[in-house]
Amino acid sequence: MIAATDSAVPCAMMMDIAKTLTPYIYGRTAQGIGLQLIFFDGEEAFVQWSETDSLYGSRHLATKWESKWFPTTSGSNFELSREIDRIDVLLLLDLLGAAFPFPQISNTVGLGATQLFIQLSLIESELNQLGCGSSANKVFQSSISYNAVEDDHIPFIRKGVPVLHLIPVPFPRVWHTANDNEQALDYNIIDHLTTVVRVFVAKYLGIAPL
Repeated sequence: MIAATDSAVPCAMMMDIAKTLTPYIYGRTAQGIGLQLIFFDGEEAFVQWSETDSLYGSRHLATKWESKWFPTTSGSNFELSREIDRIDVLLLLDLLGAAFPFPQISNTVGLGATQLFIQLSLIESELNQLGCGSSANKVFQSSISYNAVEDDHIPFIRKGVPVLHLIPVPFPRVWHTANDNEQALDYNIIDHLTTVVRVFVAKYLGIAPL
């Protein structure tokens, strides 16, 4: 399996979270909030990374949703909103699952979702205290990162969508090499990350109490 962390593991995490939470979604309290899975394609540049040679899939979708209008839930035919404005937060998973270096994820300044990132960090601490975490070390750091990583969230953040960008810095050692395969993965880390994100999503959707 090539591209294990970039991004087979993040895709698998998304599908696992959707599968495990589906039985509980219809009895939840936050019925006005939904979960949508998006699998972006065309993130890499064909020649050299630039604003026009990168992020093909995410740029296309952000532009499409920015121009798609619909009546608001108020029922008024005179009130319209854009599809992109319906997004509460974009949670982007990338480069996850590697054993080395140990993943450290910080809240990047300017993404508009600081309080939600704090919730992720608190959930991780609570799970570790309960013995439900699979890593003794903290993945979600309390520090603020000023090193913005260009990724599929960029077209959305530029259009005002709050973003949680879950990407470890530094990147995995195997990034963009043929060694980004199953042997590079740490299944305890993958289980730990999936558990934290699953609980976060459950709370956000009203499946579990905040």
